[in-house]
Amino acid sequence: MATKAELESELEKLRKRNAALETQAEKESGSEEPPESAKSSDEIRKLLEDHGIDLSQVQSLGHDVVEEFGRLQKDYPITALLIAFSLGYIVGRAQG
Repeated sequence: MATKAELESELEKLRKRNAALETQAEKESGSEEPPESAKSSDEIRKLLEDHGIDLSQVQSLGHDVVEEFGRLQKDYPITALLIAFSLGYIVGRAQG
């Protein structure tokens, strides 16, 4: 088992390494432009329009889904609970 002094020295080494990596990351990110994956909302809206997707239809569809799920929750609470659990499980499994 490691002693307290060994653990403290290891912690100090890790803190120094972390500080060095943070300064290196700041230097690298400060000199470069933002990555292409970071797009503004205007660029995303334009890309959606280029592919024939109307953003207002997507937003109205989202409102319809929320209203439908609210109605389902009132009429069939157990079913809504199972749907929410299943969706959370699927998203969780997909991410890791």
